[in-house]
Amino acid sequence: MTAAEYQRFVDLMGRASPDFVPITRKPDALTSQAVFGIDLSLRGKIMSWALDGDESAGYVLYADWNGNGDLTDDPPMRFEREDGQYALRVQRQERDGDVAYPVSMRLVLDRVVPPTKTEKQLALKMYNRTTRDGQLVVPGVSKPVGFRLTGSSGRYAQPFHSVAFDLNGNGSFETDTEVFRVSEKYVNLGDISYEFSVDPYGRSLTLTPLIEHKTVRAALTPGSMAPGFAYTDLAGRPHTLSEHRGTVVLLDFWGAWCAPCVEAAPKLVALYDTYRERGFEIVGIDTLDTREKVSAFIAEHKMAWAQTMEPEKGPIQTLYRVNGFPTYFIIGRDGTIVAAGTGNTDLDREVRAALGGR
Repeated sequence: MTAAEYQRFVDLMGRASPDFVPITRKPDALTSQAVFGIDLSLRGKIMSWALDGDESAGYVLYADWNGNGDLTDDPPMRFEREDGQYALRVQRQERDGDVAYPVSMRLVLDRVVPPTKTEKQLALKMYNRTTRDGQLVVPGVSKPVGFRLTGSSGRYAQPFHSVAFDLNGNGSFETDTEVFRVSEKYVNLGDISYEFSVDPYGRSLTLTPLIEHKTVRAALTPGSMAPGFAYTDLAGRPHTLSEHRGTVVLLDFWGAWCAPCVEAAPKLVALYDTYRERGFEIVGIDTLDTREKVSAFIAEHKMAWAQTMEPEKGPIQTLYRVNGFPTYFIIGRDGTIVAAGTGNTDLDREVRAALGGR
């Protein structure tokens, strides 16, 4: 982002997320070429960074490693040429109270076409995921169950981190059926339901058997039934997803603080106006906004479909395992999921196909 774009992001996002640490001081050495970014995640916080330089002179990264918003008290880091790209390897030892843990990541500069854009722009790719594998001996299961903890930046127990269980025993982990977010908490192994918890630093996985048997979670794959839910719209009227059976439904998980969601709003309005008479509906599920802000945004953009609100990791988001915004699910007339995606999804093509392709 440019400095102006970064500031707009701070204005939109900074007040909505208590984990986000905005830049409060920039290095005097920054030139007019400097660009800014976010998603430098450490210790459960989201910090920012500045990148300065060009292809010929090279690039320098100013990152807020200590999370205080000041880019001048962390040493700058210079990228090196590696396989034709500028890359930077980071090895850090972080501390959380009495616990010290390693953080490893590789940063690579590339040029990509970002969502809602048409031309390539400079991007900082961060490779910071790590995995730890193990096996569980489970009562009633004939052989050990393999599992995998996936973390980032040295941590493994954030709600968006994952635990995979080799439920079918084939030696691999199926993304749609065997990978659980830490926030999901429950898994069925054999005939017993368990609550699982992950050590923050990936040192252990704990399973606690439950008396009550949990329902197997929805698959959320194309062709599977969309899990049902009830909701109350902003006017206080109760609804259910099943009342829309016979129409094509777009579930829009969004927020007025989310820049890609804001950019998508006019496109959703055009989509609704184009296909509504052919049996198309949208259900908006907002999070992290005030009712006043949502109402004003909806009125301004003339978003005429049903909207509801819920807190972060609310019941509908949890049911659909939403891990970013915007997230879309397109549900066919028969109640099955026909497509799912993010801000990069070609919604017009997917909706048109679900309606019969005309």
